[in-house]
Amino acid sequence: MQNPSKRASRLAAATLAAGALALMGAVTPAVAAPATPQGNGPSNLTHAASGAVESLSLPAQASTTAASALSKDVSSAFKADGASTFSSVRTEQLGKGQLQRYQQQIAGRLVAGSSIATSTDASGKTQALGNVATSTKGAFPVARAAVSANQAQAQATALGAVAKGNRQASVSLKREVWFAPAVSGTATSGADATVAVPAYQISVSSPQGGWLVTVDANEPTKVLASTPTQYEINRVVCDANRYQAYYTSDLQCGTGLKNKPSRVEGGAASSIADVNSVYTFFGDTSSFYANKTTASDLTNLVGTNYNDGLGKAIRGSVRQCISGEACPFLNAFWSDDIGAMVYGEGVTTDDITGHELTHGVTSKTNGLVYQNEAGAINESMSDIFGELMDQGNGSADDTAANKWRMGEGSSLGAIRDMKTPTSHSQPDTYKGTYWKATTNNPTQANDYGGVHTNSGVGNKLAQLLTDGGTHNSVVVTGIGAAKTAQIHWTAQTLLTSNATYSTLATALKQSCSTNAASGVKGITTADCTQVANAIKAVKIP
Repeated sequence: MQNPSKRASRLAAATLAAGALALMGAVTPAVAAPATPQGNGPSNLTHAASGAVESLSLPAQASTTAASALSKDVSSAFKADGASTFSSVRTEQLGKGQLQRYQQQIAGRLVAGSSIATSTDASGKTQALGNVATSTKGAFPVARAAVSANQAQAQATALGAVAKGNRQASVSLKREVWFAPAVSGTATSGADATVAVPAYQISVSSPQGGWLVTVDANEPTKVLASTPTQYEINRVVCDANRYQAYYTSDLQCGTGLKNKPSRVEGGAASSIADVNSVYTFFGDTSSFYANKTTASDLTNLVGTNYNDGLGKAIRGSVRQCISGEACPFLNAFWSDDIGAMVYGEGVTTDDITGHELTHGVTSKTNGLVYQNEAGAINESMSDIFGELMDQGNGSADDTAANKWRMGEGSSLGAIRDMKTPTSHSQPDTYKGTYWKATTNNPTQANDYGGVHTNSGVGNKLAQLLTDGGTHNSVVVTGIGAAKTAQIHWTAQTLLTSNATYSTLATALKQSCSTNAASGVKGITTADCTQVANAIKAVKIP
């Protein structure tokens, strides 16, 4: 696909020009505060929209805490409530380094949604990302009568909130927790966003679905949050009916917006074919991530809640037109600005949907910058996951000839071939034929340093790893789609935002060795040999 033409100035360029199948949006960085080194203490602090500390670094000499405990330097730097303790919930070796994930507890009760994750390199230098409650307000009921009455009312409130009138539903108290809006993800700003209040988590289940409902422990008629647990996907698809968007907000899909829902989760099929296709492909992509990787719930990862009564959902609009562009609009893109998909016409295919949703996944996991080699890897990851999903969803165009072609079912025809990248003027070898030079001045005119061209290298690597073959005189034995998907997923979670192909090679090797050691998806050390062979075959240094 060619790069889209100029966008109208009233629409944010980052949303449209960067984000389409041709151009995916640049990731918005965290709000950074000035570095505040304090001797051997934390430095390089950044802050979330709520104002809470989000990340920091520690020099090697400050990183001496045992793996099972979190350094006080780290918890203090995140401004965690002074009564906090942290328990280790996950440990993972990353080469010669280690990743630790912790959850926050206050007075023996979990802070819902909290975490601090630290990654320590071989030298002992630690970097950390966190999401914690900074203080508390109120206390849990202690009088037996009050506890009993409030818990009973909380269960009734939860049942009424998500399953009113459902005689098949059951309800039970799961646990007492501390609840802070920003920590749980229900708010991003406000004076009390990181202040935790006492709450009950209530489990509601029925054959139609399950929910975890959080209710205020002292105001037990007040629902603080609810999360589905059994049927986790939530889809909202709108028909723009060729409405021409003038502003970024015009692209949003939801109740009360310009693009109104045509089909929602569990709802009846639409009379618009594109709506039903996208609804199905959202489901296919969600199932792929849940079943073929350890990513779990795609709705939770990339879904957006517009507070329109439809909850956090994978959202998208079809038949969208854009001011300044030809209408029908022959493109599709993921927009970080609105957290949703936007389709023109003729591009509502399974692989394009998987491709674009994976841009959202990348934004949420590693934030690969959209330029030069990092941008090429960003594009390649979207092609890889889009095609692997496409190959397993049983669509009619999944023929042997089309197996590795991107966009084969669209009105544009195939725009890339992952098995033979050179057929679309892409390199199949690092810095080989068709390689585009990277640049210190990435612009749309130079494809941001060749992101859509140089992605051919990562694509060819994934095809070889899946199917096997001989390339540049290197023989690769295929390990299959399932293992390839898991290895790339773990690598996705390890990559730095400024990754090069060399970084990708390291991440793939570390990913394979970690998965093999853990017995994930049946991955073995023999598979890791093939990972190394595939890297060698495309000549990544």
